[in-house]
Amino acid sequence: DDPTDEPSDDPTDEPSDDPTDEPSDDPTDEPSDDPTDEPSDYPTDEPSDDPTDEPSDDPTDEPSNDPTDEPSDDPTDQPSDDPTDDPTDEPTTEPTSSPTNSPTEAPTDAPTSYPTSEPTEEPTEVPTSEPTENPTTPPSESTTHSPKTHRPKKTTAPPTTAAPTTTATPTTEAPAPTTTTPTTNVPAPPTTSTPTVKPTSTPSPATPTSSPGKLCSTPKVTVSSIDVGTAINYNEDEAALKLIAISAKPSGGSYVAFHGNDGKAHVVSLDASDKVISGSNVAINVHDLADIHADDKGFVVLGTRDAQGGGTLNCGNPANLCGTAPSPAVPCYDMYLIRYENGAEKWATKLTSSSASLPPYSTSGSGPDAYMIWWYAHHGRIAYDGTNWASYFGAAISTSQGGCINIHQGDRMKIVSPTGAIVDSSNSFDWGCSHSGYERVVYDNRSKEFTGICKTDNNNRIKFPTSDTTIYPVNLAASNLGDIVLDQGSNGYWMTVSNGQSQNARVHLMHFNENKATDKDILLGGTKPNERACHLAAIGQGGLLAIWEGSSSGDDLYEGASRQMYIQVRSATDGAQVSDVVPVNGVKGNRYQAFREFPDGTVAYVAPGSSSTQLNVLRVSPC
Repeated sequence: DDPTDEPSDDPTDEPSDDPTDEPSDDPTDEPSDDPTDEPSDYPTDEPSDDPTDEPSDDPTDEPSNDPTDEPSDDPTDQPSDDPTDDPTDEPTTEPTSSPTNSPTEAPTDAPTSYPTSEPTEEPTEVPTSEPTENPTTPPSESTTHSPKTHRPKKTTAPPTTAAPTTTATPTTEAPAPTTTTPTTNVPAPPTTSTPTVKPTSTPSPATPTSSPGKLCSTPKVTVSSIDVGTAINYNEDEAALKLIAISAKPSGGSYVAFHGNDGKAHVVSLDASDKVISGSNVAINVHDLADIHADDKGFVVLGTRDAQGGGTLNCGNPANLCGTAPSPAVPCYDMYLIRYENGAEKWATKLTSSSASLPPYSTSGSGPDAYMIWWYAHHGRIAYDGTNWASYFGAAISTSQGGCINIHQGDRMKIVSPTGAIVDSSNSFDWGCSHSGYERVVYDNRSKEFTGICKTDNNNRIKFPTSDTTIYPVNLAASNLGDIVLDQGSNGYWMTVSNGQSQNARVHLMHFNENKATDKDILLGGTKPNERACHLAAIGQGGLLAIWEGSSSGDDLYEGASRQMYIQVRSATDGAQVSDVVPVNGVKGNRYQAFREFPDGTVAYVAPGSSSTQLNVLRVSPC
């Protein structure tokens, strides 16, 4: 629960509720759901992908505030050999195309150390900038000031059995020095707080302008190259994440958001043929872009801006932290949902709680809790109910323990109205999964609720953020998580998740219901021994588009690696195969990005193109 304690791919790397309990390599040391779980101010107190980075039951084992203590994407970071640390759920259905080789073990989302130049896949130890899913070493990226951290190692723990916690003395180990280039700070948004409002009526989802198409045995795949006129900054590393996002306009066309090399995010408008509309490029003042959602009047983006705490890099006073403060210092941010109409910012609503009067490192060693964004977890998702937007994102909490401030990593969800006001909703929460890996959320028009799931090293599983129910136990090092899609006919959901044993993983299409474990497990497969980076989207009439990537190399996939994308259409009713597995050439995925469905039943995804200003738009039609 340590906000700085990121989920770890190490099956044994779990946080403890004992404030004195530090993360340890002891496989028996498992994280706790208790929000008071000894947070650490050390940016390194993040889940790690390093298989050797395991929590310890030793009460003297203390958590660390070191930003480098994050889950790691390092392929050499492998989970434990402990037989109890292996995934327990076996798929009930055999792959329908070419299943991949049985995974042997591969880290997934746990950083292991400070990013030194550019976090590779995810920070691993002392973060100097921003851990998220699994940092590995401190990045020195000029635009991310975030150190790498350990990525959580994925291992399978009993679905619902709570992991024992141990006592550890809070510490704030100083992150390893890095050569990180200071990043350009984006202007902080206004500090005016937004009023909270209660929903006045049940929102109705936007109506598509055309009917989704029928499903065929062979989906149509097209890739269009576009030039956005701005150099693109792209990075798949968790702590230094710079992604690309697309969202459909209800009346046709889309918005595409990406990071530029100018320290800002940019949004361009595409027409219905996926061509850039001239003069549509809008620069957005955010440090990290997490997601975008479009409508016919404009769009909202989820992203971070500088915190307003003053002091050291907007964090306040590092002397408040337990142990040794990060060195070099790491910046602090707040998460915002920002509304744009007619190319101009209309409002920006802060979704975290730090402020000028409550700095990210709190007011003193015994000060109140503060929710903020640290050097990791700069990712999240937006869902829309037709009226309000839900933002589900990774976050950090600074909390007083033993007279000093410890920082824990987890996630948070807030709902915002069309006026920019925070909505008082039973769906929102201050603190959900901890540690938290991938945050996934969908609006369910059947229950009129937002449903979210995460990957956590709390008993190594996929779970709901506000329920202790285990959806599916996983090996943290092998597990990537796709998005959620509503099923047809049973009020349940579908998800894609990779699982296995560290270096090699396989992708599963799984069905589950609210607050219940999975009841259907379909093993998907391409032709590679290691398959992960999975996604899921609705396609056509009652279809699911499952997407994943495969490689002959183990561990999490990364930029520049040899990786092959595959797609397959299946039924949203029972998961039955509709199409064969189809390889997609010329496009590389990103495990943090989303494939998005469009009103006409197609699905689109955007990836870097052949030059610094080009993007490739992948579009899959059901027939």
